[in-house]
Amino acid sequence: MTSPHVKTSEMTGAWIWIKERASALVLLPLMLWALVAGATLAGLDHAETLAWLAQPVNAMLVAVGILVGVYHLHLGLRAIIEDYLHGSTGKLVLMLNLLGCLALAGAGLAFVILIALAQAPAGA
Repeated sequence: MTSPHVKTSEMTGAWIWIKERASALVLLPLMLWALVAGATLAGLDHAETLAWLAQPVNAMLVAVGILVGVYHLHLGLRAIIEDYLHGSTGKLVLMLNLLGCLALAGAGLAFVILIALAQAPAGA
């Protein structure tokens, strides 16, 4: 339900605010896991670290962390851009924000998949 006294832009801003908070809540346990994982990986050599990332649970958590983190980044930058840039400049920067975040998420996922598949045991 919408109120006739609330502008569409205000409702959109509130929805983005809610999505930012939701993504932050998802990131909290992922970042705690990342801290523990980083402490665990500190003593391992390169091959052992790659083998750790090839484990399905670890690869999935890293991938989810990348996706949610980049989504959170996109929302935060979008809010800043919409607040401070207007007109055609704002639209251009919003598009660059979207494209940059998509590229960042795609590259991160591609690297996780490539590392996980390269380290997978034969026949798996």
